[in-house]
Amino acid sequence: MSTLREEAPLTSPAPGPAAPKGGPAVRYLLRDGELVEYDDARLHVLSTTLKYGVGVFEGFRAYWSQDDQQLYAFRVGDHMRRLVDSMRVVEIDGPQDTDALSEQLLGLVRANGLRSNLHMRAQVFVDSSDGKPEDTGPATVFMAAIPMGNYFGSTGLAMQISSWARLSDRSMPPRIKSIANYQNGRLAMLEARRNGYDAALLMTESGHVAEGAGYNVFMVRKGRLCTPPTTDSILEGITRDSVLHLARTELGLDVDIRPIDRTELYSADEVFVCGSAAEVNHVTSVDRTPIGSGAAGEITGQIRRLYLDAVIGRAAADRGWAQPVYDG
Repeated sequence: MSTLREEAPLTSPAPGPAAPKGGPAVRYLLRDGELVEYDDARLHVLSTTLKYGVGVFEGFRAYWSQDDQQLYAFRVGDHMRRLVDSMRVVEIDGPQDTDALSEQLLGLVRANGLRSNLHMRAQVFVDSSDGKPEDTGPATVFMAAIPMGNYFGSTGLAMQISSWARLSDRSMPPRIKSIANYQNGRLAMLEARRNGYDAALLMTESGHVAEGAGYNVFMVRKGRLCTPPTTDSILEGITRDSVLHLARTELGLDVDIRPIDRTELYSADEVFVCGSAAEVNHVTSVDRTPIGSGAAGEITGQIRRLYLDAVIGRAAADRGWAQPVYDG
């Protein structure tokens, strides 16, 4: 095991062995600030996290700019602040220094010498060896950085409104990225795939549109851009926040943040989803009801282009969202 700050190579390391079952051939992951070989990143099978699902995480993206010969990590500090908020809500005694956590993640990317589009992940587990549900520690932080292209492709998504309801704040905290929450979206996604759809959309217990299985949702209806409020059982999405800023400041759009009914989607001019992995992707149909022409609409296309510019510092540059990973 090598310490990130003292021993980690800052140039491209020799490729390590491929991960099990065809996983990525990155050499290092990070455990509590120290580099570990990919195959050595493990938890005890009786840890509180594996027994009771007590854990939180963040998913980040980084983008390689061929023009700049630079890798840009997107809104890392904002993600780390949400990670700390998530730990507070589910009562995990983990690290609180968001600047240190951010630098550890970027150091991991440098140690692996990665220069391509990436999906990065920080996960905080309660790693007790004989876990009890009330355990709040000890906390272990794993980080990963894996090459990844477009998660959904570019042909658009046929979505099904799931028979599963989105969990509510009275039962679980949907506004944070708790590992246990994602069983809700997983069930919806599996149902949608069995039924021949690309993706799933969940409703609140009261019957309003919430979000997809891992992504927020927007619609354009009667010329107005709309999205559900954070009180309608949605994740407080960082990509969602980016889209709201770009729509308002770059396109001059007024955005209606309000409850959305299911049938409004059927008559919408445009529908799109957004998230760190999902980026900005248009929806072609909802419950086999076509949305517009099936292609990305004008506003969706504009927001997608602005977002892809923002992640490499070409749009919203004053926000400091795109952080260069490498010096020079």
